Amino acid sequence: QNAPSLSQAQRIKKLSQEGKCTYDAIFDIMGEEKKAEMDRVTIKNEVLRKYFPKSYTPKQMQDTIIKLLEQWQKKRQRSQER
Repeated sequence: QNAPSLSQAQRIKKLSQEGKCTYDAIFDIMGEEKKAEMDRVTIKNEVLRKYFPKSYTPKQMQDTIIKLLEQWQKKRQRSQER
């Protein structure tokens, strides 16, 4: 199920008020990638939990992930410089 963003809902409402609301128009609007979806990566808690001790808080998990990503990035940069 896909809910429209505020912008999409406003455009659909405007089409409806103008009598131009068709299946194709709604399909096109709803098929657009939303900005929030482009800027966000979501990983479910149950996917991540298996990699961390049960005592870890979400903040500790995030800090560890960021630290590991930074190490990975540095390693990749060093290998590209060779």
